[in-house]
Amino acid sequence: MNKMIFSVIALAILASCNSPKTETQTIEIVNGTAYFGDSVKNDQVIELASIQTEMKGESKKDMKIKGVVKEVCQEKGCWMTMTLDNGDEMRVTFKDYKIFVPKDLGGKEVVLDGFAYTDTTSVEKLRHYAEDAGKSEAEIAAITSPKQQLAFEAKGVVVMN
Repeated sequence: MNKMIFSVIALAILASCNSPKTETQTIEIVNGTAYFGDSVKNDQVIELASIQTEMKGESKKDMKIKGVVKEVCQEKGCWMTMTLDNGDEMRVTFKDYKIFVPKDLGGKEVVLDGFAYTDTTSVEKLRHYAEDAGKSEAEIAAITSPKQQLAFEAKGVVVMN
């Protein structure tokens, strides 16, 4: 009897390990405008150009920003970049890895709801991002030091039409 119970438990554990993982997200399209993740209210939205001024003296701040997407992860759409006024890139990631945006979002205007923060990205992670972006082996190998930059974690994204 104990062997049978043990066998059933072992089979249940093995079956749970082989279950496919699903990635879910909320996507809504209203009048041609796409919404990803949590809803984003159209109040107190600042332009991307003002984000550095808004962040003065703070390491993390809740906000909604509006700006143009520069680049999107070409593997899954799990991150994107935007260019700040000073020419630096700001990496946008998504809360709990639950949002995936279209890979062809570059050049489109978006509104993001979440928080901005100062981040130091490791060489390993920078190389991973470069690989996701389809950079060459030489470009990836040229990344040799961590990078401190402004970053943003979004819980909701609106793609403007």
